[in-house]
Amino acid sequence: MLRILLIFRLMHGIQLAVTVPGIAGHLAYRGRALLLLSAVVAESLWFVGHIARNHRRVIAYDTERREGAGGRPDPQDTPQDTPHATPPTTYDGLAAGVELCSAVAFLWACALVLGPHRSQDMAPLLVLTTEQISAAGIGSALGQPRRVLIAATCAIAASYAAVIALGDGGPQALAHSDVLIGLTGYGALAYLIRRGAKFLLQLAADLGDMSLQLHEQEQRKLLAIELHNHLGHTLNAFQRIDASDPEQIDSLRKSAVVARERLATFIGTGRFSESVPLIGMVHRQVALATNDTLTVEPIVTERVVGAAARVLPSQVELLEAALRAALINVPRSAGVHDAVLHVDLVEDADGAGLVELVVTDEGVGFPPEVLARGVGAMRSLALHDRLLRERGGTLRVRSVAGFTQVTLTLPIQRDSTTEPSQGGVG
Repeated sequence: MLRILLIFRLMHGIQLAVTVPGIAGHLAYRGRALLLLSAVVAESLWFVGHIARNHRRVIAYDTERREGAGGRPDPQDTPQDTPHATPPTTYDGLAAGVELCSAVAFLWACALVLGPHRSQDMAPLLVLTTEQISAAGIGSALGQPRRVLIAATCAIAASYAAVIALGDGGPQALAHSDVLIGLTGYGALAYLIRRGAKFLLQLAADLGDMSLQLHEQEQRKLLAIELHNHLGHTLNAFQRIDASDPEQIDSLRKSAVVARERLATFIGTGRFSESVPLIGMVHRQVALATNDTLTVEPIVTERVVGAAARVLPSQVELLEAALRAALINVPRSAGVHDAVLHVDLVEDADGAGLVELVVTDEGVGFPPEVLARGVGAMRSLALHDRLLRERGGTLRVRSVAGFTQVTLTLPIQRDSTTEPSQGGVG
């Protein structure tokens, strides 16, 4: 709304600058006209400065209301809990009073400044009054009393009619089409601007609610992934632990430490882990797999090394969660403690680049009845399959007795300067 108010005033300034030179040659009193023009400029400068100051007060008030003593948002805080008696507004009563009173004063000043062509020469100030009524309409939508808008619109329309009637044309001039359009336009403008502003405010509120709902859905997805890949996995490990095996106890202790650190990171930053590049993520998951007594041999091709910077942080996070889910299934479900992770950059049918992560083990494999129903039937991978598909990626599973392969793909940004090269690094 602040931008709309200032855009209206800028539009008035431009139209004033364009039209004033054209009527300057036949003004009756140029000295008085100059004073009136100076008053208009002064009022506009005051209005812009006042709106800007109020906007800063609103931002400061909202920040103070949201933040508690520890600098964190306090959702229970209310306006009554703050030192301000009433919340500040961008368009307050003072702005409305000055704008609307000046509109009436400027119209009446035309009777002292303009000559016989008054109805035409008033055009620049009529533009100003329409902008002032527009601002009052927005202010009414923002909480200013509606009676202020109604009274001001009537006063401006009456002043315009009186100034025209007092001119050389007399009361008969009120019957001219341009005058009638101006008189009826004031009321229509006030109504339409107020309704339009209310619609925009409601639309902004609805979009804010939608954004909040989407954010909550994303947070639930993150929590679901975290519960399965880390907390849930660590708790399940307690059920299978052999208390007489020191290695299992040590592995479980490390997993519990990782889970606690991830929770602490989430509480402090809203993220479960530090964002790292693609290759750093791969090595982090390889190291994390050792807590599950799983040895992973990573094979990262030079194609990936050259294109890793094109993989966005959000894409790395998505791949990391899916890779983690695939790796924890190896010792838990496949019954083996060795796997190979192959990371490569491939192309789809359209020539677009895809990051490809392939986890291969020689375990017992998935049951045939589960494979027949697809990845959606695999509780540990179904969510990651859906999330990857939403971003244009895939999650594929090939499995027979003694061989299982889980393949993750995700599109990356195109880069015509990157030339794939062969080779790999372990």
